[in-house]
Amino acid sequence: MPISRKMALSKRKFLKISATGVGCTLALAGCATFGLPKIAKATAGYNDHPRGVNHCHDCLHFEMPHACSVVEGAISPGGVCKYFLKRA
Repeated sequence: MPISRKMALSKRKFLKISATGVGCTLALAGCATFGLPKIAKATAGYNDHPRGVNHCHDCLHFEMPHACSVVEGAISPGGVCKYFLKRA
């Protein structure tokens, strides 16, 4: 069954919009802290031993083994701060 011109254009438009959306999402996730100065632990509300279920090792900003793209200084994988973003 041949594909009509109208249908082919709508598929192309859909793919273009989808690719643009995925690209923007990845760019925003990866560049959220790009070029920004790191924040002091006290300002970020950093705690080495939190009581909740959120921990730095599950955060998008955590950098192995003991660093963070948002908070300055050494970070405990078991710590947490107010900038916690759950890794997908």
